[in-house]
Amino acid sequence: MPRFSNSRDLERHLKKALDALQAEVLITTQAKLGSAAVSPVDTGRFRSSWFAAEGSASSEVPPEGADSPNTDATGLRVDSRKTYHLTSSLPYAQSVAIEGNVVSQPKTWFTSFRNESIPRIQQTAAKVVKQEFDL
Repeated sequence: MPRFSNSRDLERHLKKALDALQAEVLITTQAKLGSAAVSPVDTGRFRSSWFAAEGSASSEVPPEGADSPNTDATGLRVDSRKTYHLTSSLPYAQSVAIEGNVVSQPKTWFTSFRNESIPRIQQTAAKVVKQEFDL
């Protein structure tokens, strides 16, 4: 574990670790939601519709015919003091995610992902960051 004689150095080190943790969770969650193993797939547009944004939810939607996962979270400069949103603004997103109107996944796919997968993503990210930052 690193030793710090200056509290500002410790503060910077921990801030970088928190930033990395938040980025890892955001990027991994977007990637999982963009996978056919998690998101219901008909044409692929829905799994392309998960957009990451700082401060408030994105209103972006993928164009018709989009069928590959969105990776815009990887381009964000994540700051752990800020709030980030991962949302789908497709007109039918609520019907698919919340109401379970799907045929290629169980109706509870989104609730299960939120309650089971996201905590695992967070735990894995914490282990990675802990090792990377020698915490």
